[in-house]
Amino acid sequence: MLETAAGKTTQGISRRTRMQLSFASRAVRIFACATLALVALTATSSAGGPSASRFDALPKPGERLAQPIWLPHCQMRIVEWRSTVVLRAETAPSDPALAVLDDTCRDAFERYGTFLQSRHLPRTHAAPESMPAISLLPGNTLIDGKAPRALNDMPSRFESVAPGCCYWGLYVDSLNHLFLRNDPLLRTASGELVANPRFVRTLTHEISHVLSARLGVWEALGYDRQRDEDLAEAFVEYMGMHFPAESSAEDLAYHRGHVPARPRPELVSDVTLPRPAAHAGEGSASTSPQR
Repeated sequence: MLETAAGKTTQGISRRTRMQLSFASRAVRIFACATLALVALTATSSAGGPSASRFDALPKPGERLAQPIWLPHCQMRIVEWRSTVVLRAETAPSDPALAVLDDTCRDAFERYGTFLQSRHLPRTHAAPESMPAISLLPGNTLIDGKAPRALNDMPSRFESVAPGCCYWGLYVDSLNHLFLRNDPLLRTASGELVANPRFVRTLTHEISHVLSARLGVWEALGYDRQRDEDLAEAFVEYMGMHFPAESSAEDLAYHRGHVPARPRPELVSDVTLPRPAAHAGEGSASTSPQR
């Protein structure tokens, strides 16, 4: 009898102990999950704020134009345009500026099919089924190109799609959006406003990114980011532009009516170009890097 009672007492204590341990273990797991969730919610970007997602690159409702601007030859709408205060005439929306964009699209679209044929590249679509929206943003990092909501606002708005600096253009296929520098016009030494050839170069480069994606070149070949960049540069040359992309310092000199001297190759070691990733991620941008 005593042995049986003692056995039952021992079994009861053992069951209570196991239940207590089970509850304790469950509490530890819940606490751990809550801690991980808190870490995820409070993760910060390099700027010290909440971690950026690719959607942060898109314009917010208050940043969009009240009335989007349709570009017939581009088959795209400008939904955002931020001008630069010190270059207002060159960077603000105007009929001459819009003509530069649409004429560049017209010329590029007319010749892109022939360009692909000349390089024996396939396409799976006769024409794009849709085209991206456009934002024109400050790009010169010596003026306002790194300001909030500028093209090189890498610490916050563009960190997740284009880590690094610096760019004149970004095409993010997964966002269906093209981000461009904001200076279609250039003021000459005589004060005349003319088409900015460096803006035309950037837009031509980015059009190659857009059309190669929308015409199915990479569906047929498999996407390779470096090959995409090389193809865009080849198209720029095919369109007769044999000058390289410029730095922000060179761009500023052009806008001030000066032709900057090209530095010797051995003197540009301090210029860091963004290095393309081996594989483009879901939110990665096809870019027009600055020199």
